[in-house]
Amino acid sequence: MSVANHTIVADFKRPSAELIAKVAKLHVGVSGFEAGPRQTMHPAIKPLEPTWRICGPALTVRPEQWYDRMVGELAPKYAKPGDIIVVDAGGYTDVAVWGMSMTMCAKGAGVAGVVIDGATMNSALLARERVQMPIFARAVAATATTSDGPGSINVPIICGGVIVNPGDIILGDSDGVVVLKPAAAEEIIRNVEAHDKGEQDPEMRKKPYYERRGVIDKLKAMKNVKWE
Repeated sequence: MSVANHTIVADFKRPSAELIAKVAKLHVGVSGFEAGPRQTMHPAIKPLEPTWRICGPALTVRPEQWYDRMVGELAPKYAKPGDIIVVDAGGYTDVAVWGMSMTMCAKGAGVAGVVIDGATMNSALLARERVQMPIFARAVAATATTSDGPGSINVPIICGGVIVNPGDIILGDSDGVVVLKPAAAEEIIRNVEAHDKGEQDPEMRKKPYYERRGVIDKLKAMKNVKWE
């Protein structure tokens, strides 16, 4: 008897629209600092067009083989408007696991963006000529395979070195991609907003950054630093 080792989950719990709207306003780099390096994807994953920005709940895709596209092609069936499709392609970039036709289908389903730990193709068409839906990828490749292997949808995956669960909040721009756990998002929002408020405070801006950070005192407390 065969045992299924792939799962297609039709739906998942999404964060509230109010929480997504709050996260969407955040500075991506500061959000990554507050969330920590384990919640920040590998810096090679960048938008095809530098002005693109994304924020929304993760709809996760995990092909069995990194070059398979079939479950990625199916993902828009289960998407709701505003979702971000996140594809675990294992970081492999020899051939593309995403392309123009898949993007057009995703856009028709209301998907707000796609993040791929792998390669996409048709970058010029996607970024400038036709579709113009935000695509973040580790690389661009000029070819794909015809392999139609199985895979899973809406299961925990790894993308850019970060564990991503369905419903995690994906925030990205030209700085990179941050994954926020909904349960931790409110605290991160408060911390990022406090940081931004401090940076804009006229009194604080009068002080050099090294003074605000207490750099001199920290260095003087280190025994292996010599002052002359």
